[in-house]
Amino acid sequence: MAASHSADVWFELNATCKALPYGTVADLKHIIISINNECGGHIIRSGKKQDLIDRLCTQFGAWKSNNNVAKWTTTKAIIGQLKLPVSSFVLRKPSHRFLPIVPMASLPPPPHRYRFKQSPFFTIDQVVSPVLECPESYTPTDRRECTLRFGLNNEQLAKIRASNSMYQVRLFCTSSKFYSPGYNGNVGCLVEFPATCEIYVNNVQLKGALLKGIKKRPGTAPPPDLGTSRRTTLGQGQLELKKYYLVAQLVKTQSVSALVDQLRISRFVSSAEIRRQMVAATPDDDDIIAGSLKMSLRCPLSFMRIGMPCRSSRCTHSQCFDANSWYAVMQQTTTWLCPVCENTLDWRELIIDGFFAEILKTTPDSVDDVLVESDGQWRTADGRYSSSGAAAGAGMYEVISDEDDSDIDFD
Repeated sequence: MAASHSADVWFELNATCKALPYGTVADLKHIIISINNECGGHIIRSGKKQDLIDRLCTQFGAWKSNNNVAKWTTTKAIIGQLKLPVSSFVLRKPSHRFLPIVPMASLPPPPHRYRFKQSPFFTIDQVVSPVLECPESYTPTDRRECTLRFGLNNEQLAKIRASNSMYQVRLFCTSSKFYSPGYNGNVGCLVEFPATCEIYVNNVQLKGALLKGIKKRPGTAPPPDLGTSRRTTLGQGQLELKKYYLVAQLVKTQSVSALVDQLRISRFVSSAEIRRQMVAATPDDDDIIAGSLKMSLRCPLSFMRIGMPCRSSRCTHSQCFDANSWYAVMQQTTTWLCPVCENTLDWRELIIDGFFAEILKTTPDSVDDVLVESDGQWRTADGRYSSSGAAAGAGMYEVISDEDDSDIDFD
């Protein structure tokens, strides 16, 4: 019985040696220092990475030969803190396929108890990897790296490889500020990558990925697209003394033009309704005289003439911005701010403003702004164009408004 128990203690030795290359040089030196301190070892910690691995494995073998169970148990606990993939090598050979060319056998989706904050630019189709906890950094200069392994089944590959596919595999990351293993999933996690972070796919850096977002503003960086046939490694991340969690998910993306079309079809508010809202917001006090308001017809984001006038239904201002420009900016940096009042918007509450669209349709491209009254009447500064019609030198031009002006041509 004693011999059997001893054999069980050492069954992870080979797997541990195979997992060591997945650690960084800093990880290996940390293991050596800890073994020297806690196990009375004398392992030299200078040299190349492979030298460190060879010395560690030699020491492990010596302990096995002497059946020094106590030191081996302590060593396993030290290595376990670094989350090296020891278990991946215990019963099977390591798999080096991540998003393989040859489809993998269909596997049930990994269990998860988290969700990320919703975005109009994609919907989560399914999770394709487990959640990976990245090693925690202990000093500002301590750099850590981790490897996320996953594969796609036939159904998932078919979605990605279909003609004009809208499906992508994206890498999501959040910090311990928003997620922990006991997370209940009621509040959406914000995407947050380490401040200094690089993603490598098949040992090639994934360039062009906007991982930083706005400084000290989690949730302002979009999850990057990993591609369809590459190994995924997140490395060289300075983790700012926080834990980070990685997961890959298959998402169905939405283009900016598709989002604007949906907005135009489902969230158009007629000019008559906007006018009613403006009148309702006017004070009843006769002593208060509401003056005219100058309203720009140029987008505050692109500085071009607005093509698709958009604003939040919760914003109190009449000024709009261009829907195409706003979505294009948010696709890169997801601040969700109104460019007019700078309040945070809920993209589900955006509308297309029929009143603003009417002004755009009535005035030529040379008109940059109009004066708007509190009752919804408007005119250009020179009086040539207005809601009541007088275009000097060109006869009368009357704008007809009714309850249904959703057929306004935006082209």
